[in-house]
Amino acid sequence: MSEYTVVGQKLPRVDAVEKVTGAAQYGADVHPAGMLYGKIVRSKHAHANILSIDTSEAEKLPGVRAIITQDDVPSGRRVFATDKVLYLGEPLAAVAATDPDIAEEAAELIKIEYEVLPVVQDVMEAIKSSAPRLHSDETKEGPNRRDISAKIKELSRDEADGNSTAIRKLEAELENYADEVYYNISAESHTEAGDVEKGFAESDIVVEDTYVIPRVHQTYMEPHVSVASADSSGKITVWASTQGPFAIRSGIAGTLGIPLTQINVIGTTMGGGFGGRFGVIITHVPAVLLSQKAGRPVRVQMTREEEFLDGRPAPGCVIKLKTGATKDGHILARQALAFWDSGSVSGASIGSTIRVRGVYKIPNIKIDAYGVHTNKSGTAAYRAPGAPQAIFAGESQLDDIAEQIGMDPVKFRLMNMREEGDTVPAGGSEPEVGYKETLEAVADAAGWWNREADKNQGWGVAVGDWTNGCGPGGVYVSVHEDGSARIFHGSMDITGTDTAITQIIAEILTIPYKNVTIRRGDTDSAPYSTGSGGSVVTFTMGNTAKLAAEDARRRILELAAERLNTNVDDLELRDGAVHIITVDPPKSISLGELAAYSLSTTGGPIVGKGSFARQPSTPALAAQIAKVEVDPDTGRTRVLKLVASQDVGFAINPMAVEGQIEGGTVQGYAWAMMEEMQYGENGNVNPGFVDYRVPTSADLPTVESVIVEVPAPNGPYGAKGVGEPPITPTLATMANAVNDAIGVRITELPIKPEKVVDALKNNGHGA
Repeated sequence: MSEYTVVGQKLPRVDAVEKVTGAAQYGADVHPAGMLYGKIVRSKHAHANILSIDTSEAEKLPGVRAIITQDDVPSGRRVFATDKVLYLGEPLAAVAATDPDIAEEAAELIKIEYEVLPVVQDVMEAIKSSAPRLHSDETKEGPNRRDISAKIKELSRDEADGNSTAIRKLEAELENYADEVYYNISAESHTEAGDVEKGFAESDIVVEDTYVIPRVHQTYMEPHVSVASADSSGKITVWASTQGPFAIRSGIAGTLGIPLTQINVIGTTMGGGFGGRFGVIITHVPAVLLSQKAGRPVRVQMTREEEFLDGRPAPGCVIKLKTGATKDGHILARQALAFWDSGSVSGASIGSTIRVRGVYKIPNIKIDAYGVHTNKSGTAAYRAPGAPQAIFAGESQLDDIAEQIGMDPVKFRLMNMREEGDTVPAGGSEPEVGYKETLEAVADAAGWWNREADKNQGWGVAVGDWTNGCGPGGVYVSVHEDGSARIFHGSMDITGTDTAITQIIAEILTIPYKNVTIRRGDTDSAPYSTGSGGSVVTFTMGNTAKLAAEDARRRILELAAERLNTNVDDLELRDGAVHIITVDPPKSISLGELAAYSLSTTGGPIVGKGSFARQPSTPALAAQIAKVEVDPDTGRTRVLKLVASQDVGFAINPMAVEGQIEGGTVQGYAWAMMEEMQYGENGNVNPGFVDYRVPTSADLPTVESVIVEVPAPNGPYGAKGVGEPPITPTLATMANAVNDAIGVRITELPIKPEKVVDALKNNGHGA
């Protein structure tokens, strides 16, 4: 029996009624008086010099109230392209008009003269010397050249005898890697532990392969939208569909050179985010600039086509992976070289390449990762940024090794998994983790040990790890005269986190869940809160709420001691009242009575404050098993069983946790089997759900969720973040299941029917 009465229970979401009745206000529902409609003018080419931008005809159109270009950005930071466009759909200007049709017509009237340039879409082409340069001539030496050059520099600093001979030898060796120079590099990351060459030499089996993962869009239901209103005093109010109102406030302030005190951001109910709603440039800044120029509120809302052209999808990548193991199943070495498609800007989650190491005791690793510029929009986070891509490569290769040595894939993973106290390759020491418990739980639930498969059927297993983020936050809790409590904070709820926070408050104050209300403030009124991403909210804001409730509880007990003329140590808070535990018959006072009494005391009303910054969090594991059936004639894959387990630390609301496991698993399945952003030679992309396929209810069976609880020392009640992990293993789970069914490894996602058919025809690796 649980020691808790509210946390750990399956309770309905606090926002359920407003969501199902349509009362929730989304960005498109905001319509201040006098509002204008904004439209962004976008490039019709993926790569071109801009020769001129002529807005004169658009300015003459009746109903047009403002037109802006990069010249209107006071800080000079790039909001619109000026000299060169780098991808199809890149913003060049924006207009505001009294009617959306007028705004669209005005956008078409803006004349732009281009000098079209060569386009590069593929990362492996972009790194070649023959590729067009998107920015300055950004080149980086490959891993071998880099290592040799570093040795030469080290020897050059030392004037010891004989160094000159060693330097000449290294310089001669450097010539062997003359072609190992990469172009259009936006960023790089390098990690090393042990000696990989020694590890491969000691391995009985060495497997090498190249894995290709496409870009995918977060496919949230609600396109980007923001409404901005700049008043005569210069005060700016922005209604934003965002995961981080305070980040948007800072972004607008920095981009436009406006003091934070002049900006108020109101987070609207959000129709999905998954990491893609932190950007400030997409709609927020253009809306502010248009409002400032027009002197009226302006809404800028993207269409679905614009989302695919200028959204910030998850980056695609190419990962070359090599793994060595002994014939008895011990992994000795792993080396990765990864190229991430960062599009027109830097970034692209290259640091997540380290997740190819998995949760295994690999003594020797070497990981080199590069972000590569291509003629595409920039990228952003998408549920466990970068982890699904890296784990797809790592877990696929583990299955190939297990097959070669004749070992069960689950047993192979269990044998190599790290445990508490083990060294993390290129990291510290492993804390208490539930890696093995989570994998064993999914194996038992799926019936792995007694699995059966008919012809063309196969089973796949994979695991993925994630460590939730952590950030600053503040919460206030007040207790009212009727015994109810109210929470006030500034974080966005995108996964039911408001419900978890409410449960924590109710648990500590010992009042019914229904008697606690939660309210979100804007950036002018609420205490600072970190953005809602990286599985951060329950860990950060849950801890913050717990501190606030405990602060309120202290005030309650002090008031009760004063009112009942006793000591705090003689009191107990339970069932919404404070009881004296040392008297018979018992004596008590309700929270409502104490709240009313507090109004006439020196200390004033009962208000608890919680403030939290960051504490170390603990890794969580997701493990999944799928059974599939593949039609060899059509290549169609049907999922017969899909079971997902996850170490959640402690499930504050098991129903919400199950929802996150199921949602992340379905998104991972879609990435593995059907979703991809397809770019043509001229930079065009499949611009909507007609051409960009997402799964329907007919594509999947019911996902069976298995909750494992290995408490996190610093999490509220031991909770870990739950939103990111469930997507991490699914790409590999599906690939491994298909491989088991057809006997052919497909290394390029998604595993569409035509790829399966081609792989079977070629009797080799699918492309």
